Amino acid sequence: MTRPIFFALMLLCCPAAAQGAFDNLGSSARSLGLANACVALTDEPSALSVNPGSLGFLPGKGFQASLCRLYELNELSEGELYLTAPFRRFALGVGLHSFGESDYYQESVLSLAFAYRIRERFSVGATLKYMRVGFSDEYDALSAFSMDVGSVFKVNPKIQLALAARNVNQPELVKNSDDIPTNVSFGLAVFPFEEVTLLFGLSYEERYRERLHFGQEIKLLENLPLRFGIQTSPASYAFGTGLDFDKLLLDYAYSNHSVLGDTHKISFSYLWGKKKSE
Repeated sequence: MTRPIFFALMLLCCPAAAQGAFDNLGSSARSLGLANACVALTDEPSALSVNPGSLGFLPGKGFQASLCRLYELNELSEGELYLTAPFRRFALGVGLHSFGESDYYQESVLSLAFAYRIRERFSVGATLKYMRVGFSDEYDALSAFSMDVGSVFKVNPKIQLALAARNVNQPELVKNSDDIPTNVSFGLAVFPFEEVTLLFGLSYEERYRERLHFGQEIKLLENLPLRFGIQTSPASYAFGTGLDFDKLLLDYAYSNHSVLGDTHKISFSYLWGKKKSE
């Protein structure tokens, strides 16, 4: 794809490119298969990119890597790496997210997250991010620091509530230009049965209409989850599956956009260790 065609697609098909960078959330294949309704989930390393408060409830140390091409375009490729380590009442996490191609346009985010669990039901967290936008060799790169905050509250063993805000300091990549707006998300996770997870999410950003996210995960077999999700603004649906080998997890997700086309994503996770009991 030539450079003019690529930038035309970025402006016409991805409004965020014209109004601000770093609109792509970043998440796992599991999250994509649930239409990104995962603000209240607390059991995978990539949760730090959505809600740093979720790290306080991670069951153990973990590593996770994901790859995808948005709308099957090489120029919109995405890669992610996450490493998390929970301790008694606090947890640490680091992440690296890359979007785009260095020859055209590339966003990179390096994240350092911290969470603290208050008693057994409430966890709060924050993520410090170094955000960089690179272009072709003809242009200088842009960068800024940003911060995310989040929390998770366990109402009871079957219900979890979450609230998270990304880019709370509204950083500027270029001085006296449009900043990167704050995105606020509310999440609800319900576990009516051991094999079923129901998810709801509501996200708001001043550039767009409110987005609703609904997801459902069912384990027909112990190590074979099936996932489905829908979201609004823009309307899209997603589904996915995975293989759970105790410590090793492989996940796949497919998402459809009514205008831009299909997205496929795969994730590899390795989880080990358990938090020490109180």
